[in-house]
Amino acid sequence: LRDGPSALGAREALEIATLGGARVLGRSDLGSLEPGKRADLVLWDISELPGGGSWDPVATLIFCAPVRPRAVYVEGRAVVDDFQLQTVDPVRLAHQAQTAVARLANG
Repeated sequence: LRDGPSALGAREALEIATLGGARVLGRSDLGSLEPGKRADLVLWDISELPGGGSWDPVATLIFCAPVRPRAVYVEGRAVVDDFQLQTVDPVRLAHQAQTAVARLANG
């Protein structure tokens, strides 16, 4: 942070998050898209306002405002499709999260 935004490039940050994350977990079966590795896939539409003004799609995802995923596949199973959660009820999930946060806040 001391050296400002140019200290860490978007592709370096992506590598730290993917391959670096796999290394930290001690997992050689994930972290990159290669034959034989576990594959999760996320698709984002970066054409809307949160990505506006960015000329680099990787930098848009890493440094710009959060973008909701259009689709998420975990080991080939659709978890998000057309921006909608497919595997859980989002209202119930939000309630469970609020309950958990209240428990943590109250010690």
